[in-house]
Amino acid sequence: MSTSCSQCGAVFADTSQNCEEQFDKLLALDHSRVQPWGSRHGLAFSTFAMQHPHGRTPEQLTACWVMLYRVWMKGDNRAKLAAAMRERQNLPPAEWDVPPLPAVPPTGTSYAVTIADLGEFDADTYVRKLEEWGRATLAAWTAA
Repeated sequence: MSTSCSQCGAVFADTSQNCEEQFDKLLALDHSRVQPWGSRHGLAFSTFAMQHPHGRTPEQLTACWVMLYRVWMKGDNRAKLAAAMRERQNLPPAEWDVPPLPAVPPTGTSYAVTIADLGEFDADTYVRKLEEWGRATLAAWTAA
């Protein structure tokens, strides 16, 4: 019997797995600086944080929103954007040409793609799956 994540709705085939554990595995790959994971850490973190917003500050969620919106909706280069965001922290979304952060989706919102759908973060499919995950997150937030 499986249970779903109360924040994102993820369901794992292995009932001993959970979102935090999967994210820890992804962080290990991100921090190894091996490609394709290392250069996409900001996108992975932002997506996970927005699907798991409890305990995060509005400022953290706003930065994640800006990152995802600018990359997946505006087509920005992720590395250049991350550098610019580090230099100019805490600017409001309007300064980034991004709509305001929407309301947090209600508890129990099921996202079309969750961290569970990324499987074991296979290098050959990771880039595509990361984009699907990020776009699903934006879609849920804009629909909320």
